[in-house]
Amino acid sequence: MGVTIIDVAKAAGVSKSTVSLVVNGNTAIKPETRDKVLKAIDELRYVPNISARNLTTKKTNILGVVMNVENENYSSYEFDSETDIFSYDVSTGIPAGLAGSDYGILTERFCASGDKSRLPKLVLSNRVDGVFVMGGLFHDSFIQNLKKRKVACVVVGRHIPDVDSVSPDFTQAAYLATRYLIDTGHKKILFINCPCIFPSNKDRYTGITKASKECGYPVDSKWTIDTQHNTGEGGYNAFKSCWESGIRPDGIFAANDTIALGVMRYLHERKIRVPDDVSIIGYEDSILAGYAVPPLTTINVAKARMGEESARIMLDRIRNPRQRYVSLTIPPTLVERSTVIRRK
Repeated sequence: MGVTIIDVAKAAGVSKSTVSLVVNGNTAIKPETRDKVLKAIDELRYVPNISARNLTTKKTNILGVVMNVENENYSSYEFDSETDIFSYDVSTGIPAGLAGSDYGILTERFCASGDKSRLPKLVLSNRVDGVFVMGGLFHDSFIQNLKKRKVACVVVGRHIPDVDSVSPDFTQAAYLATRYLIDTGHKKILFINCPCIFPSNKDRYTGITKASKECGYPVDSKWTIDTQHNTGEGGYNAFKSCWESGIRPDGIFAANDTIALGVMRYLHERKIRVPDDVSIIGYEDSILAGYAVPPLTTINVAKARMGEESARIMLDRIRNPRQRYVSLTIPPTLVERSTVIRRK
């Protein structure tokens, strides 16, 4: 017969109900008592009966990670290595934030465009106790529908009123990138933003404008463009149109690393040297940035930390549903590599 909760209680010198409270993550237990119980669980290799507990608590002990996709032609449970980079990198930090809990994770890719009342399968099937909503493309009504179903929700990548959220500081990131290009002597800077549907575009433009005004650098709308798609191909095509229209930048700030790599490909095809002829700086500091040729200078937004913090916020929300909503902004840092040169 396997180890039971009674065995753990005897080994720890506590009651069966105390062991149950520790296993269920109750924060009212004294730290020394909790440590004794956890030590006994570890030594006896006790595995809680999750199914039985779920019948009692009405909880699944599963959290959903919902990644947004831009169109209806998607597979719910397959990862797209180009468009899901942000969500994937954030999700790598979630397990650290869930450490010590019994929660597992399920991931679903979901198209939030079109019918705003639609919800992911993970939610409709009541398979999750909470949902991490990745990225900024989800409509506010989508979030409200989650709340109506009493599903704990943390939005990652955007701040929404009356919802727990963790987001990069888009304004400060754009400010850092723009100041860096100006301070290194660039006079003709092109800003390549995400598709216009992204709410973060406005915040980025605020940071660009702030840095430009501080340095007396003119902001011209024709030097700020949006891509059609948030991909390398989107960056390639957007910059190709600019170049063919006669725009000749000496520095470029791209809204993410994938867009930047698309631009670098076009420059390479035209035998335009990076950074000698054109400098470029990305955003996110994805794993792709360090493997670019040359390695891409970019803005790090601590995506794994965002995942870890969002997980902690999620656990707090599940344990204390009536607590005040948390809105956490993660500061960015500049990562200098080899795609920006100091100009005379």
